[in-house]
Amino acid sequence: MNEKITIPYQYKLCIASECPMASTCLRQVAFKLANELALNIFNPRALDTSGGCKHYVKSEKVLYAKGFKGVMDKLPFKVHDRAATYLMAAFSERTYYRIRKGERLLSPDEQIIVRNIITRVGYTEPWEFDAYVEDFLW
Repeated sequence: MNEKITIPYQYKLCIASECPMASTCLRQVAFKLANELALNIFNPRALDTSGGCKHYVKSEKVLYAKGFKGVMDKLPFKVHDRAATYLMAAFSERTYYRIRKGERLLSPDEQIIVRNIITRVGYTEPWEFDAYVEDFLW
């Protein structure tokens, strides 16, 4: 496993390798792959390593969406403005522009929000996000 990953700032890692869930826990997998000098870890003495850890996060990759300018450019002007207003209400104005351009990735749950808003304003044509990136679901 020589994969290079970027661990989000302040994401807590786990060093309890004796935990029966360690091999599938993202917190443990990320710890093993971490190259940072300083890490944010859980206190191993306070963890439940019997297999019922409440901090367990399954180590699986998902598809993040990167941008949706393509579909926004297809919307008629009035529909575009309404969609932008709803999206800004859901994400904030600054975040809306960042996610539209693909500067900030959209998680699978956030992709559903965007799709629902685009549908709610009346756009019924099939569409995809501008690009997709596979990464861990932090």
